[in-house]
Parts: sequence; C-alpha cells; structure tokens
Amino acid sequence: MALINRSKSFSMVFLAIVTLLFLSGEAEGRGLRVRRPRGRGAGGDICRRADYPGLCRAVVRGQKSPYAASQATVKQLIAETIAAKKAAAKVAGKYRQVLGVCKENYGDALSSLRTSLGNMKAHDKGSFNSNLSAALTDYETCEDTFSEMGIRSPLARTNARLRQMADNGLYLATMWR
Repeated sequence: MALINRSKSFSMVFLAIVTLLFLSGEAEGRGLRVRRPRGRGAGGDICRRADYPGLCRAVVRGQKSPYAASQATVKQLIAETIAAKKAAAKVAGKYRQVLGVCKENYGDALSSLRTSLGNMKAHDKGSFNSNLSAALTDYETCEDTFSEMGIRSPLARTNARLRQMADNGLYLATMWR
C-alpha cells in the first residue's frame, strides 16, 4: 500500500510542477526551451523536429496540421493505452501486485487523454499540455514501480512507446496556432 501511495504522490507532485511551469509562462524564462520549429512544419514535415520523428510520422500519417496531428496522436495513445491495460490484466504470477498499479495508472492515463481531447475542442492549450503530461507521468510511474522492486518490467517496451508518443504530442502542441 505504501508503494501505491508513494507512486501517486510522485505523480501528483510532478503534475503540479509541470502545470505551474506551463501556466506561469516560466518555462522559457528559466532556460527550459520550448521547441518552436521555423515555419509551419519546416518543409511540410511537422514531425521533423520531434524527439521521435519516425514514430511521430507513423502516428500522424501525413497530417499537415499540428492540431490534427496532435489529435491523431492522442487518439492513438488512447487505443494503445487500452491495449496495454488489457495486457497488464492478463499477466499473472509474481508481477500481479505491480501490474495492479500499472492498470490503475493506465486507467488514469485514459481519463487524462480523453480530457485532453476536450481541451483541444475548447482550444485550451495549457490544459491540454497538463493532461497529456499527466498521462506521460502515469506511464513513467508504471515503469518506476517495477524498478523500485528491482524487477524488469514486462511492459517496458509498451511504456517506452507510450511515453515517446506522449512526448511527440506535447511537441506537436507547441505548433498550434
């Protein structure tokens, strides 16, 4: 139980810090660079400057609009998070307790991702960033739970892909107009 509470506390503190940075506008003023590509999509490839450009291109499938690409990314994240949650439910044995934490985090991530789609419709970029960051934190918390117990996560590849997609989604949001 202490492990779950510690994981949730970390998630909440991280989310609060990220939210404050975005809402206060201090991200750029304190030397934390917000990536802003030159021109719209820099030659038509909006994924060119993403941290994971190959994954970005695979997910956005030729979208030219950063807004539409962000929406495609969140929808793909929802689909893959649902699949990850189902996969976590199927694993049994010594990982059962830790996977329970991951299933809970995946559920939280789904809620944040669905809320972020609503934030997009309301053109609320700050809330979109906060909710997508919360989902990113949920994926990291799942992975951290395994490393705290000294075991290799059977979901490591899945969590890495989900984190990379969320990171790309945050990048795409920097280009919204």
